Amino acid sequence: MKIYRHFFAIYNDLKAPVKTTKGLLLCAIMFAFLPFPAVAFTLDAQVADGLGGRVAGVPGNTECVSNCTIQAADQTLVSLFALPDKGYRFKSWYGKCANTLGPLCTLRADEDIRVGARFVKTEAPQMPAKALLLLHDERDKHTVWNEFVKQRFNNRCPIVYGGVVLGDDSFDSHNNVYCYRIAFGYYDMLNHGETARGLQKVGDTRKAKDRFSGKRLGYEVRAAVLGVSDRHPNLNLTLLGQAHAALAAQSFLQADTVERTSIVGLLALQQANHNGKDMASEKPRSEIFQAEPTAVLKLNAEPDQDAKISAALAKLTKSWWMAR
Repeated sequence: MKIYRHFFAIYNDLKAPVKTTKGLLLCAIMFAFLPFPAVAFTLDAQVADGLGGRVAGVPGNTECVSNCTIQAADQTLVSLFALPDKGYRFKSWYGKCANTLGPLCTLRADEDIRVGARFVKTEAPQMPAKALLLLHDERDKHTVWNEFVKQRFNNRCPIVYGGVVLGDDSFDSHNNVYCYRIAFGYYDMLNHGETARGLQKVGDTRKAKDRFSGKRLGYEVRAAVLGVSDRHPNLNLTLLGQAHAALAAQSFLQADTVERTSIVGLLALQQANHNGKDMASEKPRSEIFQAEPTAVLKLNAEPDQDAKISAALAKLTKSWWMAR
């Protein structure tokens, strides 16, 4: 009500010729501080002839089997992944992504956009692949997994950033399991405004921040899974998350997306106190439960405790990860 009274006062000022300049100045100041709705743009994503694959959009959980519409705030970065069905391969993009060579196209939303993906049949067999995706706590860096990578993957485990796998594949020659590790922060770093708006929506409390952070990082987990799936279409992937990263992985698993079915399970590392119990919940050292279709195993361990992690992975993956 105060705002409206101010506007009436300004209107009265404008009626007086002597006070016109003052009224215009006050009006400009008032409009500068009024909230205006954020500009939104539309991304029209299509699959040529509706055959051969799908287009997945991140951030979010968009799945375009034939065509769909994605809403994006102004200047938001949107990554589009062209993922072939079994028996198909990605051929090319058309529309706004026409000059992109690979199956990942990242766009900045500054206008209405039309994009499309083409897929063609292939006779090449898609060999099954087993892989781990290592997720570090939000307070740490991907280097927290260095000791585990040293012990299991001969110091080689490529980073996935914004859905892009940075480097050649690496795997444990003992059990032929591939290794990847995520670097968080791609969408957050390039879109500070969206993060701030999200926090305003849920309320500026610690619990609300954790909830928003988990959802935001869950989108980054999805982008990493899509990036690995691009390299290995027939994928069996196990997530290995530390602390808050495990919550981000669970946020991803709760979404009803196609790639979730490629996840074997989640091993969630928790901090333990001197009694060997989880400090937050005081539950036993480990527990396993089924969150259809994905199993989750909780373990009190640090990323450098290779023997404990390997034993838990063998249990979680039903022995396709075998401890040495």
